[in-house]
Amino acid sequence: MVRISRQRDRERRHLNTKTRSVILFLLLGIVCWSFVNYRDTGIDVDYFEELQEKSIRDKSSSSESHSQDVPVLKDQGKSTDAALSALSLGGVEDQEDHAASSASASTDAKSPKWDSAKSVVIGLAAGYGVHVYQQFVGSLRATGYNGHIILGIASDPPSDVTDYLQKQNVITHPVEIGTCTYFNYTTVDGIPSTDQVCSTDYPDYKIQWGRFPMARDWLLQCEECTDGVMLTDTRDAYFQSDPFEYIEEPHPIMVFEEMFPNLTTNHWLTNTPVEYCRETTILANESLPMLCSGSTMGSREGILEYIDVMVKEFDYWKERENCRSDMVGDDQAIHNYVFYNKQLKGAVAIPHRTGAIHVVGFMADIIFRNVIRKRVKMGLSEDKFEAEEYVNSHGYKMSLGEPSEEDRWRDWMVHQNLGLGEDGFMDRETGFILNLDGKPSPQVHQYDRFGLHFQSNFVERMVQDILDKEK
Repeated sequence: MVRISRQRDRERRHLNTKTRSVILFLLLGIVCWSFVNYRDTGIDVDYFEELQEKSIRDKSSSSESHSQDVPVLKDQGKSTDAALSALSLGGVEDQEDHAASSASASTDAKSPKWDSAKSVVIGLAAGYGVHVYQQFVGSLRATGYNGHIILGIASDPPSDVTDYLQKQNVITHPVEIGTCTYFNYTTVDGIPSTDQVCSTDYPDYKIQWGRFPMARDWLLQCEECTDGVMLTDTRDAYFQSDPFEYIEEPHPIMVFEEMFPNLTTNHWLTNTPVEYCRETTILANESLPMLCSGSTMGSREGILEYIDVMVKEFDYWKERENCRSDMVGDDQAIHNYVFYNKQLKGAVAIPHRTGAIHVVGFMADIIFRNVIRKRVKMGLSEDKFEAEEYVNSHGYKMSLGEPSEEDRWRDWMVHQNLGLGEDGFMDRETGFILNLDGKPSPQVHQYDRFGLHFQSNFVERMVQDILDKEK
């Protein structure tokens, strides 16, 4: 008995050491993700923190208690369909590039071309200033899109926000923030953390998860929304053309790849949470493109099915301590898991830069970082910190000594070759970011990775141009 007891003690200590290592790894990842590749949650950060503090105060007064060097970009990647086929066969075979895979994607369960007037764009956008709505909604309406827009907004929005959204015929739903019944367990000392924000409608889902069932409720209330549906992040996105008009062959569920092969499911953001929650290495695979959970499209029925699958998975995760993490972006891990685990019927992955949503984040960040690096090499800044400040203030062209004409603000990309395969990435006359077919990407997502200058030197001017034309 003594020997067995000692053995159990050793196993217990080993488990605790392993658990703490996993926790420290996750916490380190959270910090890195926060600084390097922030995932939009649909709530303004300052507003989020204010509500968070209020929620904690309310809770405490309640009587209730709760026990590199940047890589050169080469071929755009390989087919998700081929990767999935290889995965089901137990091996990864040679795969074609994205353009070919886009043409040969599954033709099962295709829908007729969507009517934009019967389609809907849905997003959570709580606590933002009017400029964010002008960027997101204004750019969408400027494409000629006449369909529905549904946004979850703060319960106490300023009048300029409500006036603007009413003018743009946006359906709004107030999102009340209250006390969470959801708690995380990934702290080093094992004490449940309370730094989450939840809606009063779904208090047992942190807001990053709760936005999915909220979107389901809003869609069900819109009886006129019978065709295409886009679920999307809002703060870091704008539109260049009608996303529903762009799609020639709709599918019930359409998920969108990030830049491949640079970002795969083997990334810690997607693989680590799934590996420790589901105890599977299905995502530990360099051949599977990472999918963006902030960008999903489909039919009404398909999106409702997608949300149901996601919520069912959330329910599994929230019941298990090892699945409840502080990670802001773990909805991306779940999104990838349910797709590659074949839980989404009729779902099709859209290769990077070939669909209605262009997730530019990875490419944007490499362009930004390479301009900074090149400025230092040219001797125009002493170090990368000074160079980054200059690039954020003056833009790419001035940062590398190129003339920047005030009336040519749409031509925001440097003319000298950065060696990143950026040729054909944007149109110098319009400033539009392009898909591989040379057409403007209907939605540009994660544009903030281009740096602060892009917001002030291009996006804000684009918004002002739209506002001027509306007068």
